[in-house]
Amino acid sequence: SILAPGRKGALGPRRKLCVRRKLCVAMPVRLRLQRFGRLHKPFYHIVAADVKAPRDGRFLEKLGTYDPIPDRSGNKHLRVDVKRVEHWLMYGAEPSEPVAKLLARAHVLPPPPRRGLNLPEGERGVEGRGK
Repeated sequence: SILAPGRKGALGPRRKLCVRRKLCVAMPVRLRLQRFGRLHKPFYHIVAADVKAPRDGRFLEKLGTYDPIPDRSGNKHLRVDVKRVEHWLMYGAEPSEPVAKLLARAHVLPPPPRRGLNLPEGERGVEGRGK
């Protein structure tokens, strides 16, 4: 099978999967994390992948890396190919929640809204606490 990009952005958030040039199927794309490393030492690749592909399975393109373990100076390392991420976002790829937070940290996307801050006082679940 051959992966071919849609022509002139006509497919929006989908890529074409063409088999033997007869059957072409559009597939949605998601930007997400692929876990590497070992037990208790995670390391992630930021990839563009088909929605139906497994977490650590087949991907279309590697877009960056993220090391959540701080180094001696307390920094967590994030490397992102900004041009390629913007390309995938322009063609409609959806970032997962963790990737959206990382891209906001890299100033590629605006920060995602924080959950539960805009709810009225009665809907926050404050009544059930402390009893």
